[in-house]
Amino acid sequence: MSRSEIRVKKEDRLFSLILALVSSREGLTKTEILKTVRGYSDIFDYSGNTALDKMFERDKDEIRSMGVIIDTLELPEEEGQTHNIRYSISRQNYDFPEGLTFTSDELTLLNVAATAWREASLSNDSRHALTKIKSLGVSANDPLIGVAPHIRTNDRAFATIEDALENELILTFSYLKPGQSKPEQRTASPLAVLNWGGLWYVLAFDMDVQAERTFLLKRIISAPTRIPQKTHPRSPENYAQRLRNELEDITRKNQASISVRSGSDAQLRLSAKYGQARHETVLTFGYSDLELLADELILFGDQITVISPPALVDSLRSRLELISSHHRGDN
Repeated sequence: MSRSEIRVKKEDRLFSLILALVSSREGLTKTEILKTVRGYSDIFDYSGNTALDKMFERDKDEIRSMGVIIDTLELPEEEGQTHNIRYSISRQNYDFPEGLTFTSDELTLLNVAATAWREASLSNDSRHALTKIKSLGVSANDPLIGVAPHIRTNDRAFATIEDALENELILTFSYLKPGQSKPEQRTASPLAVLNWGGLWYVLAFDMDVQAERTFLLKRIISAPTRIPQKTHPRSPENYAQRLRNELEDITRKNQASISVRSGSDAQLRLSAKYGQARHETVLTFGYSDLELLADELILFGDQITVISPPALVDSLRSRLELISSHHRGDN
């Protein structure tokens, strides 16, 4: 396929353009954009391309129609030289006004949008585009790549699991369960992958126990490897929805109640994450994994006090004791 036949979907092109303009500190000229941004660079021609110029102008208009402000900078000594105009999108234009709050449903939609942004910005194309921008000597903000707090993937494991899911493969991997000092070797065939609460879960058929099991991606501590010449055909079913239903049911059944210090970082972050009013000092919410919740809460130190359940109190206490023993130099 020739370069002229390669076409990127408009949605992908617009996303790539926004990502590039937000990531660049000093802005990008039109030439830099057309040479580096996915959707333009695929068909860029050094001899000039009127159709590509028109595409860029239409895209700018469409992005602005979405309410996104594209800033332009023209240096005084270069006034009138349109080819040197720099385009950028300032993050400051999109800071939340002080005192702004969201409902639970609104927070859910924002989390979905953040997940979509992060997964797209983690793509090879986005990373490659940023590298190309840097190669031009343009400084860029790396933290904007993959932006969306607490949504991370083990890239190596994720790609292998995704391939196994698509091709009904069987994998082996080392899995470290909470409370264990040594990982277990597991053999399983993925049935679904789901992002839940900012973490990736894998529903799989465990070949050792001949039953379905749910694994947390971050607890897979080795690179999964395929068992050669073996597959596990599965019946047609919406496994992802079943996994979602399972996690929703677990979250409804498991409720935690914590007291947060008024005005603290814990109050701000936890109330936002769990969809509660920001002025509340006692937060009650559901959770799907007690150990993961303990890992999250321990970071807030004395800003929080766990009210219930007792198992969460014990889990936090054991973590504090471990931290204390390390500081004392205990073996």
